[in-house]
Amino acid sequence: MTSLRGEWLAAFVAVVEARSFTDAAKRLCRTQSAVSMQIGQLELATGQSLLLRQRHGVIPSAAGERLLPHARRSIQALHDAASLFDDAEASGPLRVGIPEEYAGTAWPKLLGNFQRSQPRVELSVTCASSDRIEAAMDQGTLDLGILVADDDRRSGETLLHDPTWWVMAETLELPESSPLPLVLFDQACWWRQAALDRVGNSGHEWRIAYTSDSIAGVAAAIQAGLGIGVLGRSTLPAGVQPVPTALGLPDLPGSRLVLSVTAPDAPGATAMINLIRQHFSFTSASPSADSVAH
Repeated sequence: MTSLRGEWLAAFVAVVEARSFTDAAKRLCRTQSAVSMQIGQLELATGQSLLLRQRHGVIPSAAGERLLPHARRSIQALHDAASLFDDAEASGPLRVGIPEEYAGTAWPKLLGNFQRSQPRVELSVTCASSDRIEAAMDQGTLDLGILVADDDRRSGETLLHDPTWWVMAETLELPESSPLPLVLFDQACWWRQAALDRVGNSGHEWRIAYTSDSIAGVAAAIQAGLGIGVLGRSTLPAGVQPVPTALGLPDLPGSRLVLSVTAPDAPGATAMINLIRQHFSFTSASPSADSVAH
C-alpha cells in the first residue's frame, strides 16, 4: 500500500492553490527547493506526475485532480487534530480585522466556532474597509487582519485570487440605444474609475444609475436590475450573471485577499491563523467563495 505523508500533501495543495512553487513556499514558510523536494517525493510515492507547469502557472494533472480532494480532507483532519492542543490554554486579548464585505458571510459562524474552542481568548473583531484595517495594524491596535490587495502595495500571505467581472441581473434587459446604466462604488473606490475608463474605451454611452460606498449596496442594486456594475467573482449574489460578451467591455484587474499578521504570539493567534488557512483552502477554488472585493 502506498504511504503518503501529510507534509507532502500539504505542499501539493499549497502549490495547486497558489499556482506557484514560490508562493506556496511563502505560505508554508519553507524554501522553494524544500517544496519542490516534497512534491518530488509525493510523485515518486504515487508513481504519477501530479502537476503541470503552464504559461499562467502550475495546475494539477489528471492524476493530481483525482488526488486533490483527498489531500484536502487529509490536511483538514490533521489540522483538526492539532487544533485540539493549539493554544488550548491561551488566554488574553486577540484583535482581528475582517473586511466589511464579510459581515453577512460564513465568517461570523467561523469566528463563533473559534471562540467556543478558545473560551479564555478575549476575541475582538473589527469589520471595516481594508484601508482602515491596514491603518489599525500599522498603529498596533490589531494583531492580525485580512486585507483586499488590488496591487502589490499590500503584502501578506495570499489566501485567494478573485477576478473582477462585469455583471448584471439575470432579468435585466439592456437598452439597445440608450446609455448603459451603471451601478458603481463611490469615488473612494478605485473600481469606479477603472469601470468608467473601460466603458469609455469601449465606445458606449453611459449614465450612473446608482452609487454606494458599500459592497452590499452595490450588489443589491445590481441584483435588483438597476444597471450593470463590477464585482469580484466571489461576491456575486443570486440572480446575477456576467454581462454579454457582445457588449465588448474590456476586462478589469482582479484582487487578492491576503492575511497579514503583526502579533503572531498573541493569545490564540496560531489557532486563528490555522482556521483562516483551512477556510480558504476549501473556498479558494469555488466561484461561490466568501466575498472579496472593493
